[in-house]
Amino acid sequence: MATGKANLRRKPHILFVSQATSARTPMAEAYGKRLLGDVVEVRAAGMEVTAIDPRTRDALKQEGLKAEGLDSRRLDEDLLEWADLVVTLCADAQRIRLPERDSFVHKNWPIDSPERQAAGSEDSKPYLRTRDEIKRRVHQLATSIKLMHR
Repeated sequence: MATGKANLRRKPHILFVSQATSARTPMAEAYGKRLLGDVVEVRAAGMEVTAIDPRTRDALKQEGLKAEGLDSRRLDEDLLEWADLVVTLCADAQRIRLPERDSFVHKNWPIDSPERQAAGSEDSKPYLRTRDEIKRRVHQLATSIKLMHR
């Protein structure tokens, strides 16, 4: 006979969304899995699916994170149904139009695309700044969530 109570509650679901899937969403997904993986499930999607930029891969690699295994998904109804919290990563929140629903909470992190900030195809500085900003925000989110689980 088993002792204790079974925990039938599922982990909360966080979905990171941006316009494309080349930089911000893989960064957020990677940090979300690293910092929140024990208490939430994390996914990422974009309004359009694009390949992960090599500068994104390099920025993650510098932090010991891998881009392999991070999926480039198009935002769809199933993902929105799955999500409890949708975090848009967009300097202009109006660019990503989410349906109004009671099934998830929406939060916007105004983070511009590093590709738009880059001086050229070799400029990785905006990717490092974006990575660090996303890391800071995911860390704050992780701290808040873990405090609620105490």
